[in-house]
Amino acid sequence: MANVYDLATGAVHAVCESSRLKATKTGHIYDLKCHKDLDNGAIVGVGAHVEGQVFNSKDYADGDIACLVLTVPFAYNGNKYKSEEKFFYNAAGEIARAYELHVGDIYTISEAGLTGSPAVGAHVNAAGVAGSAGDGFDGEIIEEVAYSNGMAYRIMVKAL
Repeated sequence: MANVYDLATGAVHAVCESSRLKATKTGHIYDLKCHKDLDNGAIVGVGAHVEGQVFNSKDYADGDIACLVLTVPFAYNGNKYKSEEKFFYNAAGEIARAYELHVGDIYTISEAGLTGSPAVGAHVNAAGVAGSAGDGFDGEIIEEVAYSNGMAYRIMVKAL
């Protein structure tokens, strides 16, 4: 049965996967209170302690603990529109899962998570700008991945 929600559209957000992250086995996984709306795949820093095991997120700056925001996407109902991963994001004030990054880590992010000119060999900064570096985070696009619903890019962390 069709309904109005099947016709709804919304902002498309980045989709990210933890291809090869050290934090999945031996590193730190943080609970970060989002300082602003964050897509999965955002690179953030760890801010001040909030309570328990929760810390604030903050815009990444050179010298910060670099973390990849990657919360398991979930929906509260079976509505197709609301359950597609490309519509998922971490809202300001909510708690997100974030993996501490290390040189050599590899993650994959959809084209919605990058700006500039993403291509194999291009470098990416913490803000997700392909062809740019200089904010303390340096990732290199090592592979283009064509999925049935769009292009994604595999990124290797080169420097923090």
